[in-house]
Amino acid sequence: MHIINLIFVVSFISANELEMQIFSDTEVVRNIDVVRQLPTQERLKFRIQWEFVPAGESIMTCQESVVNNRKVYHINTNTTSNSSIDVVYKVRNQTDSYMDYTGLYSLKFTKDQNEGGSLSKEYVLFDNKSGLWHSILENKSGPMPVFVQDVVSSLYYLRTKELKVGEKYSIDVFAGKVTYPMIISVLKKEQVKVKDKTFDCIKVEPKVDEEKFS
Repeated sequence: MHIINLIFVVSFISANELEMQIFSDTEVVRNIDVVRQLPTQERLKFRIQWEFVPAGESIMTCQESVVNNRKVYHINTNTTSNSSIDVVYKVRNQTDSYMDYTGLYSLKFTKDQNEGGSLSKEYVLFDNKSGLWHSILENKSGPMPVFVQDVVSSLYYLRTKELKVGEKYSIDVFAGKVTYPMIISVLKKEQVKVKDKTFDCIKVEPKVDEEKFS
């Protein structure tokens, strides 16, 4: 009954007003020990291949930003197919994730997806004070764990940890109106060569915790 009443209220509050409330509310904020800060000058570029055929690219960036006087990390991803693949399966995907700068949890997630003509959009706000997520485009709300991550922020949150081989880490991840516990197993350290550079890397394996998720 508590959630139903809140859904009723949301229908009379504009998305901008709700977003302003969530970003300006610092009553529920956690302070955590961070081993490393997120790389705000970093630009990751991934080449996408289909078998041996170049298919497109994906670019991820992370920048410091301020939304309604709240300092956040803004993580942007853009994925596009190249001109030859566009003819048979055009891809234009963009996601934007906004993480609290100090507490490293998601406040807002948007997605604009076009895959082969199939369109999909998301606009979700995470209210950690009430423990609710709000899907603005669908005018729906639901319960969530406090300090939840979205599918993009979870990757960057993991990078702030001191990962140890053999250890497992748990993160609550929101995706598609569902929150699921993701278990990340740290498998090994290895070196990966990209063009003429060699990088020290950590190999991890994410899985859904099936014992807690049904």
